[in-house]
Amino acid sequence: MLVLTLIVRHKLNTRYNREQYKFPLPVQLMKVLKVDEEFVTKIVWSDEAQFKLNGKVNRHYCVYWAPENLHVHVGKAVNLPGVNVWCGLSARGLIGPFFFEGTVTGEAYLEMLRSSILPAIRALYENSGVFYQQDGALPHYHQDVWAFLDENLQGHWIGQRGTFEFPPRSLDLTPLDFYLWGTLKDVVYRKKPATLGDFRAEIRAACAAIPINTLTDVNQSTTRRCNRCLAANGKHFEHLH
Repeated sequence: MLVLTLIVRHKLNTRYNREQYKFPLPVQLMKVLKVDEEFVTKIVWSDEAQFKLNGKVNRHYCVYWAPENLHVHVGKAVNLPGVNVWCGLSARGLIGPFFFEGTVTGEAYLEMLRSSILPAIRALYENSGVFYQQDGALPHYHQDVWAFLDENLQGHWIGQRGTFEFPPRSLDLTPLDFYLWGTLKDVVYRKKPATLGDFRAEIRAACAAIPINTLTDVNQSTTRRCNRCLAANGKHFEHLH
């Protein structure tokens, strides 16, 4: 039987303590994999993304490695129509997409957890010990979200203040950030949908077209990325070959 050590929950501290939670997910994941080699197949990785009708990709979190500063300035349009999307990626398949109406708040995320996300996860995994991952986005910090996850997935969720601590600003560790969102936007933006309804339909179609063997391979690659994170001592490793 797989036994997990729970992390004691403390009051929310908005100042992140790097020494306290230094790349905790890679360390704990490697330890658990020594006991359960199939553990990574039990994880549903999740994330939200925004798609804009103008086909522009948000490059706020993009990092460019160069020997010198290129001094490039990129203009940014605001208040453009778009959709906010949630997806879950696992070795058993893709969950979603589910769409938010308006801004993604803690209340909106909680309602989606209750009405769409958790029922879909249970339908896919039944009672096989699934683990749910979420990152450190502000809506995930809502006290009612923590309470809901503790009640319904006790000892089985990954995130800040979860069973496993998920390190902030770690986009290179989640398959949605290093694979799914870029793949979907490449496909959807090529179609040039004209309305938000068409936009949602193209996103659904692009999700449905991803083969299960691709999802399985992407899910397994998180183990390699965690190893590279540890080898880089928790620093950036995307630029290393």
